[in-house]
Amino acid sequence: MCGKDDNDWPMGDGGGPNTSFVQENGTINPLPGNPASPEVNQQADNDYYFAGEYSTVISSVIAVYGDYAPVGTVSANEEAAERAFAGGDNDLRYHFNLPDTLLPTDLMSVTFDALNLDGSAGLTDPRYGIEVYFNGVLVQTQIVIRSDQLNKAYTTPQFTLASVNAEVGPGADNIVSLKGISYSADGGGSWMGIDYVQLNNPSELIPPPVFPWAVGKDDNDWPVGDGGGPNETELSIRFREAQQARRSISRRTMTTTSPAPIRQSSPATVPTHRSVWFLPTKRPPSAPLPATTMICAITSTFPTP
Repeated sequence: MCGKDDNDWPMGDGGGPNTSFVQENGTINPLPGNPASPEVNQQADNDYYFAGEYSTVISSVIAVYGDYAPVGTVSANEEAAERAFAGGDNDLRYHFNLPDTLLPTDLMSVTFDALNLDGSAGLTDPRYGIEVYFNGVLVQTQIVIRSDQLNKAYTTPQFTLASVNAEVGPGADNIVSLKGISYSADGGGSWMGIDYVQLNNPSELIPPPVFPWAVGKDDNDWPVGDGGGPNETELSIRFREAQQARRSISRRTMTTTSPAPIRQSSPATVPTHRSVWFLPTKRPPSAPLPATTMICAITSTFPTP
């Protein structure tokens, strides 16, 4: 974790969550950068280093940035990091080793929080885009940050170590990159600040959403279907309607009739009966008559009330 969720840029000691965020210098330096940037505005570079050994470059990083000589041993977390995207300075890179206990199938995600935006007078739509990369592999497509999106944690979809060419153990120079997308030419402003960035190792897979999704379909009916989704058997809705009708009756007595004998079971069985409820003051005929007040009709998978 570089920085922490404090909605601020305090000066700290020890790096990591206590990293001092300093004003960016306005340019993007080539890899590998300096692992000992001073805690002085405009003196830090684009590369922040956690303590570790850096002797092995990763092929997908080289494919994006070109070859470079890794920095070797970094004995302590770097103290300073650039705090924002600004002008052409739109690449914030975080270097780290991964524990050798991790497996290629282990899941990871990245969380970040945008702190502030350029609020200069005359901007028509202050905003900034951000993408997230792991070892040069895109893991989060562009999110456009406006004022309503500030001070909110955004977490990328989960990905496996293998899918981003991650390498474990001392030596491997793994890099998470936040890349800014400026809209300054369209009234978006010229900078956006970062509160913190964090690498996560979640234990359970969150399945990605599938769109479009639907429950039921536009058929003006309640058919019994198979497979759920658009073929959902809409029992729960009708059961709630039945419950509401039942609450509207002052006496507890309830009479039920059906075209065939009603089978009651526990647990519930496959629905085969249509139950018609009437006010208890009326005698239920074999079929509803004009003089009969019908409350509702349901097909149930639960014991008949």
